[in-house]
Amino acid sequence: MRGVYAGAPGGTDVAIDKVLSFFETVHALRDWLWNDPASGVTKDDVHALIGGSPVLQVCADVANGSKHFELTSSQTGDLSTTVTRNDVAVFVGKGTSAHRFYIAFGGSEHDLLKVAEEAVDEWRKFLSGRHLI
Repeated sequence: MRGVYAGAPGGTDVAIDKVLSFFETVHALRDWLWNDPASGVTKDDVHALIGGSPVLQVCADVANGSKHFELTSSQTGDLSTTVTRNDVAVFVGKGTSAHRFYIAFGGSEHDLLKVAEEAVDEWRKFLSGRHLI
């Protein structure tokens, strides 16, 4: 996500693909962990983590909305949770552009990079606490 914000080749379509892939991957980590017996992580462990983490609930909603085209059930209770818009800076002559995305949830917009970094921090704490990283 930091690369999308700093500037990368490709336009908005490439950037939004990276953004949505990030959220889908962050949410899919739960499946990978509970399906890997070596991790020692159960579905209950992951459900407790996500259930207690508003930022991971937002990630789940963005991921599910992207994956299924439309969000029909919500971890946050807000079916309108989505990536709403972006700002872009085009670096003429370099073939790159920097994007800043926003996510709407809970009645307001939030900077996507901040949400992404908080989500990574939540997973890092969880995995570190289980000596998986």
